[in-house]
Amino acid sequence: MFKSTNQLYPNNGTLRNGTWIRKLPSKFTSGQVSQYLSVIEYNPIYSAEDIAASAFPVNLETLERIMLLHHLTFPFENIQMHYTPEHDMQVIPRLLLPRFLEDKNGSYCFGHHGILLEVLRGLGFRPMIDNDEYSYGANNHTLLLVQPFENSNKTYVVDVGIGSGCLMRPLLLSADPNNMVYGLTETERHRLSFEPNPDSSLDTPDPSAGQWVLEVGHRKSIDAPETWKRLFAFPETECWITDTLYASYVVSKATDFQTVFNETVICVKVYTVDEGEGNLSLEKSERPLYRIILDGKQVKKSFGAKSEVMRTFESELDRIRALREIFGIKIRDEDEEYIKGREAALDVQST
Repeated sequence: MFKSTNQLYPNNGTLRNGTWIRKLPSKFTSGQVSQYLSVIEYNPIYSAEDIAASAFPVNLETLERIMLLHHLTFPFENIQMHYTPEHDMQVIPRLLLPRFLEDKNGSYCFGHHGILLEVLRGLGFRPMIDNDEYSYGANNHTLLLVQPFENSNKTYVVDVGIGSGCLMRPLLLSADPNNMVYGLTETERHRLSFEPNPDSSLDTPDPSAGQWVLEVGHRKSIDAPETWKRLFAFPETECWITDTLYASYVVSKATDFQTVFNETVICVKVYTVDEGEGNLSLEKSERPLYRIILDGKQVKKSFGAKSEVMRTFESELDRIRALREIFGIKIRDEDEEYIKGREAALDVQST
């Protein structure tokens, strides 16, 4: 993994001005944090008493394992937005937690990062939520900035809530061109750049007065050229659960502009490749990975540069059953009623 040495901001792996993130208590109980670790199948087991006694090892390696196991357990999805009578995406961590721990269902970025924020705090990490501009010129995405070392302000980007192309491992907060991490496979990588905000009205010579940009690179094979794409930009601006509540409300309830969330039903989940010599002997977070993606009228399996269509839909019930059978989403056939008339509804309704 890349290590920054003797470099200046924004290449040195710290927040602006070397800022430290404070260690804060979690709103989850030690028992809830222990249950989360059990649900994601983190080994060894840590009891509520272990968590309360600060026995969990806080470091970059354990942060990476938690991040990978989170991806493998909870889907990125917007099912509540379309298949419930209220069309509300629950993102308050204490109210959303049963959806994760009891149903192994998920949310979109606001929900995922609210849950993971409280889990990491409960384990002894120093995280904060950062507000980001994903698209549409507005702050409609979040990620976590985490300081995983007790006596260091080295800071890492953690994002478990963007679906396809999502970060799979912590990425050091550095614009050094050598600072990259692998994504789902070795044909996918992530990096950061740092640039002035083109929409800013401020005229300042301060080189640190800019924004971070997360980029994802893909290639057809290990030896093929890499094509990079901008995912989103983010400043170093802390936001709180109240902010994410308002942002989520706008994203989920928007009627005068379209977002990818109200245009379609989305569900993305990461799985391990268990077939193959030696894979089952590996700990889950060390096995090869693939994604299954529901988008629009089909479900696709994606492994590196390869993909295959697993299922296509002729009706809304087809999609509901795929959500239930493939992704394990807790949804009933009769919930089809709630998506009728919405932009995300399939053209051909069930009869």
